[in-house]
Amino acid sequence: MERTGRCFRNYLMGLLLLGGLLLETACSVREDRMPCPCQLCLDFVGPEIDEGALAGLMVTSMKGFVWKDTVDIAKVRNGYSVSVPQTLLHVRSWIGADSCASESGIVIPYGRDCPRVYMHDSDIKAEGEYITETVTLRKNHCVLTLSIEGEGRLSSDLRLKGNVAGYDAEGQPLYGNFSCLLEEGGLESGYRAVLPRQTDASLMLEVDDGKGNCKAFALGQYIVSSGYDWTSPDLDDVSVTLDYAMTEIRLVVGGWESVYRYDIEI
Repeated sequence: MERTGRCFRNYLMGLLLLGGLLLETACSVREDRMPCPCQLCLDFVGPEIDEGALAGLMVTSMKGFVWKDTVDIAKVRNGYSVSVPQTLLHVRSWIGADSCASESGIVIPYGRDCPRVYMHDSDIKAEGEYITETVTLRKNHCVLTLSIEGEGRLSSDLRLKGNVAGYDAEGQPLYGNFSCLLEEGGLESGYRAVLPRQTDASLMLEVDDGKGNCKAFALGQYIVSSGYDWTSPDLDDVSVTLDYAMTEIRLVVGGWESVYRYDIEI
């Protein structure tokens, strides 16, 4: 009888031990959240955007995750959520890129100026069940306004040439051939073109006087010498006055004027 009681107690203890092991395993599985998705909430800040303006959104990872959408910026000001894996992610958003935007970045077609694009790029680590990222749309274009003294309207074209042809998938300036004509806006408003963020002072202005003479101005060097900062989060616009008769160029950046005597390349 005593032997039977000991066997029963051993059997009962074994059942209790087995139950404890199973319970511990179940708890471990329940608390392992790594395979579970993370809810990414995007909070938008930045410039005043026209009602109905569309924002491109893209979230990618090195492991192949790609999520993208196009939304009305006015409707996501209070936040926009997307389910993402728990891993390192790259967040992109842009406004104003038109048809130039793709998964590989923003590519400016040769012969066109830069779209008036506002952009956000950031790297984040998604952990846990919920994470918030602030999407700050930065002004990644420079409106160049050019007026010419001593000539009024030119009979031929004004052309800008440079080495930046857009932005890559990480939001950095994309090396490539850039060329565009400045659009004439009349005597009062001068000529205008939109530039992408530059990486050096190689930007050139070519002026054809309509008489078979083409003059090239090292415009990029003058802009940099004036103190313009191409690395600023939000790019300033630039006003340029070219005195054709006096071989003088004046630049106005943020209200500050710089005057240079220029060398002409034929």
